[in-house]
Amino acid sequence: MKIFLYFLTIVFGIVCFGIIKKKRYKVMPLICLIMFICFIGCGIVSLVCSFVPYGEIFVMPLGSIVFGLIFILVGVNDLYSLLCCREKVDGVYCGYNTYYGGNGISTQAPVFEYTYNGTYYREQTTQNISHKRLNKGMTQGKMYSIYIDPKHPAVFVMTKRIRIGTIVAIILGLFLFTGGIDFFLPMLSGR
Repeated sequence: MKIFLYFLTIVFGIVCFGIIKKKRYKVMPLICLIMFICFIGCGIVSLVCSFVPYGEIFVMPLGSIVFGLIFILVGVNDLYSLLCCREKVDGVYCGYNTYYGGNGISTQAPVFEYTYNGTYYREQTTQNISHKRLNKGMTQGKMYSIYIDPKHPAVFVMTKRIRIGTIVAIILGLFLFTGGIDFFLPMLSGR
């Protein structure tokens, strides 16, 4: 478990370094905040696990709190994107980035090119779309309407609909977060 925690801390540290180096925190502030919280949270759990006597017993409650907070923030990011991305512009569909998970599951994030206030953007959406929907309903090089955030034009969504995955992420996050607090508080009081 310690090695996995160290690995996560290092990975999120590298991601945060890349965010700072490329100054992406100015373009996508909430997503960058989530990455920084992941790094700090995994770092704290790693330090507690390594340096506090019997620190291994704190891994589950602290890990639940950190990962619950991450799930909550991911859901809030989706809701935030839906609220803030209100200006409709036309963008050219350029393809998609594929992200693979366990058991052969993959998600696709469409990439669009568009111009806003004279600035050119080539970004991927904050929403994941199924491979079937992408191949069925979208043609590379064709124009589609997208909704951008006027304050952060690199952030955009394709549809203005709350998805079930957003609700599930928030509920799962609340469950993990409150479960972690419920395990952690009795440990502090010595019960």
